[in-house]
Amino acid sequence: MKTQEKSVPVYVYFMAIERHKDGKEADTKYEMSEIISAFSNMLSFTVKQDLKERKQDNTSIEKVIWLDSFQDLKDGNYNLVFKSAKYNHVRDEINTVTMESLGRRKNQQDGEEERTHLCIRLAKGQFRFLAIHESNHYGISIKSIVDYLNGQFEKVNEQTEQQEEPAQSEDKYFYQINYEIVPSDSFLNQLKKAKSLSLVRLEVDKGVLKDDFLQLSGRDGIKDTVEIAIRRPRGVKSFPENLIKAYYENMQSDNRIKSITVSGRGASKNSMEFSTDLIKMKHCISVACEEITYEVQSSDFFNKAQSFINDMLR
Repeated sequence: MKTQEKSVPVYVYFMAIERHKDGKEADTKYEMSEIISAFSNMLSFTVKQDLKERKQDNTSIEKVIWLDSFQDLKDGNYNLVFKSAKYNHVRDEINTVTMESLGRRKNQQDGEEERTHLCIRLAKGQFRFLAIHESNHYGISIKSIVDYLNGQFEKVNEQTEQQEEPAQSEDKYFYQINYEIVPSDSFLNQLKKAKSLSLVRLEVDKGVLKDDFLQLSGRDGIKDTVEIAIRRPRGVKSFPENLIKAYYENMQSDNRIKSITVSGRGASKNSMEFSTDLIKMKHCISVACEEITYEVQSSDFFNKAQSFINDMLR
């Protein structure tokens, strides 16, 4: 019998893990191997908990979320399988063939398990991961996944603090995961459609700019990024052709530029604005699925995701 397959949309993200001391000040002097070790330890800690301890109740979307399993492929490469279940969703059910009413067979606290896959890879010499997220309408978003993992890092910290002596806890490090979209190359295609460009806004990491004025913003509650507005010089029709492309390529390979927004006019002289924040890198992969549930087969998803990454980096 031929294996069923379906087209699965996936989105690509950069995922970085920051290390902080005392929960506040960032400590940038560390090896990537330390980040990998901390992440691996957190995942192992998570799956060792029983399901009642492992789950996280996301009340805003009425779902419980948990890490079901993971593979540590070493050197910063992981396959993660999450499960979720939506509650407070009770309806009358019906057999769609016989049209026989089945009544309400679920209670409010009951939910159907859904799998969501996350493929994480780290290229040699990089300081952030590449994450391929299965976009499953019934599953969970990348934000829910990152919130869950950060919650597990907090649990690890709490347990470690209880076990350590006060003097040891002063040297304790905390870890936090952040993610950013990998913009599609359609951003560059939009750029080609512009007749003229008048403004480029870059959102960059605050640490890039060494300026005394910025020290005034170094307070709690202030964003860790700043926006730089670059206006077109007078008498110049547009920015140099390769300038924005260079910013875009820097954004792909570095963690300093967070987003790029460009303003200008199109061929019909209408105003236009487009941003990397609004253009995610989306792709569809054909993946084998389960015979009855029609869910994605985990092993095939990770194989196809790896092939997709190989094509991206070629």
